[in-house]
Amino acid sequence: MLQDDFYKRYGLAPQVRSLSVASTGHQHCIPGYQWGPGVLDHYRLYHILSGHGNLLLGERHFLLEAGDSFLVYPDTTVQFYAEQAKPWEYVWVGFSGSDARELVEQTDFRPDYPILLNVSSKSLGRMLLELHREERGSLACQVASTGRLYLIFALLSEKAQQSRRTPPPRTDCARMAARYIMNNYEQPITVEGLAELFSVSPSSLYRSFTTHFQVSPKRFLMEYRIQKACAMLVNSSFSVREISHSVGFHDALYFSRAFKQVMGLSPQAYAKRYRTAEPADRQKRNAD
Repeated sequence: MLQDDFYKRYGLAPQVRSLSVASTGHQHCIPGYQWGPGVLDHYRLYHILSGHGNLLLGERHFLLEAGDSFLVYPDTTVQFYAEQAKPWEYVWVGFSGSDARELVEQTDFRPDYPILLNVSSKSLGRMLLELHREERGSLACQVASTGRLYLIFALLSEKAQQSRRTPPPRTDCARMAARYIMNNYEQPITVEGLAELFSVSPSSLYRSFTTHFQVSPKRFLMEYRIQKACAMLVNSSFSVREISHSVGFHDALYFSRAFKQVMGLSPQAYAKRYRTAEPADRQKRNAD
């Protein structure tokens, strides 16, 4: 009730308690633009309209692109930043209220996996942009905004129900498995585990990968890990053993053989050839 007294004192329209729009935004980010690490006291839903970016949640790193969405949960430390080459453009809505948690739980967002890959991208983007453009000064406008937000949750919950009833097409499974690899490459990953995660047989996942990417799931995983290792070899002073563990290889000798198979050079030779300057983290340690 103290909150109601505050609004009355300053002549402000009270918030809708069941579900209220805290903020909206639409941003074309500059290369490398970063938010956080920070914490919000409300939910905030982001939808990517174009470009690419990165979401950091604890030790987890999610690579996102146009059509994807992510949800920032209240009281959760989060950080995200735009890619340098093709920075993302996104639209967002922040919200709270007594219905907020229950509505979120009806979607496919989860605290440990707060992203949706290419879910109704055109419809969701359009609805969020319309909500952003809407005035919210008066109580009537706030009620209208709340109505739009309920419609957005209706879309997200309907898609969640559909995804639980029917498995995605095989090509979508290949794409989703590839994105899972890109977001979790440092973790133990097997073809059998991926197939179980996306409700297909290992042989079906293999055929889907070779059709969609012209490589097997195992080869895709190895090449992506090697790509990440290349960046670390050039931009850091970590040892080969440290890098191998960081990208998901727990046997440094096997990592070196796999690296040479893909890149044609040993990790040491690759670092020597392409490390053009002393890595920044080593410079800092030397200065200290």
